[in-house]
Amino acid sequence: MGFSDPVFISLSFLIGGLICLLSGSFTFLTLLASVKDANAEFVLLLSLIAFGFGAATVRVTAEPVLTWLAGLGPV
Repeated sequence: MGFSDPVFISLSFLIGGLICLLSGSFTFLTLLASVKDANAEFVLLLSLIAFGFGAATVRVTAEPVLTWLAGLGPV
């Protein structure tokens, strides 16, 4: 995939990681609190879908971000 804007790619990578972090912690807290009712199951379903979306975003943008960072060279 050819991504040309390093700012957009970096922000996408960071937002994908943030989505993974927040939805993973939301899943953990929901499992910790209760999983007996239908609302908790719905929250679990949506938070796991969000985690997958964030992980896919990180996976797609990881290679261009690493290539861009390697191109910067030593500071």
